Amino acid sequence: MLLRKTKKKFVVYLLICFISVSSFALLYAQAAEEKIPDQPYLVSQLPFEIGERLIFRLRYGFITAGTAEMKVLGLIENGYGRYYHIQTTARSASAFDWVYKVRDVVSTYMDAQTLYPLHFEKLLREGGYKADTFVDYFQDDSVAKVKYIRYKDGMKIKKQEEYEVPIPTGVFDALSALYYVRTLSLKGGESVYVNSHEKKKVYELEIRISGPETVKVKAGKFRCLKLEPLLKGEGIFKHKGKLTIWVTDDDLKIPVQMKTEVVVGHITAELIKIKGVSRPIPAKLD
Repeated sequence: MLLRKTKKKFVVYLLICFISVSSFALLYAQAAEEKIPDQPYLVSQLPFEIGERLIFRLRYGFITAGTAEMKVLGLIENGYGRYYHIQTTARSASAFDWVYKVRDVVSTYMDAQTLYPLHFEKLLREGGYKADTFVDYFQDDSVAKVKYIRYKDGMKIKKQEEYEVPIPTGVFDALSALYYVRTLSLKGGESVYVNSHEKKKVYELEIRISGPETVKVKAGKFRCLKLEPLLKGEGIFKHKGKLTIWVTDDDLKIPVQMKTEVVVGHITAELIKIKGVSRPIPAKLD
């Protein structure tokens, strides 16, 4: 029972913060000093590139509970504009499927000029819990349109609702937030304030930055900055750094490790493989 609860909390936190996950959320402003570029971001100017794949091991203590993957799938252009398609997946290990099967897919579509999200999808398949969330962001109109569907056995609809949420221009979903923060200049001892949308609420977070420090995972040894999101006011991160994320201390800011505390011990997502990164990683130490 404990393993089932901790695995579920882990997946939720993962998708919230980076993944997966309910939302690490957002870097609306590294400050008012940052301006929207007049021209679209070019892939060569971004810390990530099309084809980048980051593969993580999910573990509780020394037990491997599953894997997660973060992918930059492409730059799409159509009647809606030009946007980057980014996706994460979380999958429980086959040995644990009989206990608590997880098959989560989260996607975000980020405007190529501003990197603000245009559309967000979260498809959760966690044990008996199955739910889809779709969000369309109308940044200029300061509104997000949300559709939520909860399923019962046989994927029959158990609950469905649609609603609108007022948002500040520049709000991000859980996944686009992490990719946006990778574009910012981060320094140990400083903080970044962000806005995060999740369901019917918009949260303001302070992301405290510390480091650098050395982190060793299967993918290698890296010089990293440590990011700790703290909600101002009520919320899951209130007054305490429940979640910690380590990113490389260089221009790429590749997520290397994430850790969240649970009632007993902690759950960790650690980078095991990097694919599709053509540039050198300056913070890699071996």
